[in-house]
Amino acid sequence: MESLFTFGPFPRLETDRLILREITWRDVGALYNLFSDPEVTRYNDVYTFQNWVDAETLFHFLQERYRKRIGLRWGITLKSNDAQTLIGTCGYNTWARNNNCGEIGYDLLQTHWNLGYMTEAVRAIVRFGFTRMHLNRVEADVMVPNNGSAKVLQKVGFTEEGTLRQRGYWKGEYHDLRFFSILREEFEAEI
Repeated sequence: MESLFTFGPFPRLETDRLILREITWRDVGALYNLFSDPEVTRYNDVYTFQNWVDAETLFHFLQERYRKRIGLRWGITLKSNDAQTLIGTCGYNTWARNNNCGEIGYDLLQTHWNLGYMTEAVRAIVRFGFTRMHLNRVEADVMVPNNGSAKVLQKVGFTEEGTLRQRGYWKGEYHDLRFFSILREEFEAEI
């Protein structure tokens, strides 16, 4: 049975319009562009980047998580752009191997919002989680006011399980989080 520990080279995923690929050193500028937008970081636990050092730090953090096989974050690129410029990222923030459950996260340049790209990317990583990581459940949490992110999850087939009051703490505040999940059997029933 294949697990995150036996992927070998970083897995590359393709959808109709996107390529999800490894984030490389050449992408540090794109990471800065993405995370220096306060609208992109508004609803997550990442501070808005102030300089390139922030982007370099994130790059090294993501590389180390994959090297240690504890996280998996893809760069999202457009096929029409020959997979060069990142327009966002997505992936597994955590993986609870003891119960075959993974938690996803994602972000996208504001200029690409409401075009269906994130729904396409999330569907691809969920499929990867069920087929390659052998997950039984994929989870995501969303800050209460972030309706755009909730819609992405609902389009992919996630079920909202409820609101966890003051579950998150970042940027000096507690945040209520809407909790979503999809089970392998639900995902397989849709394809």
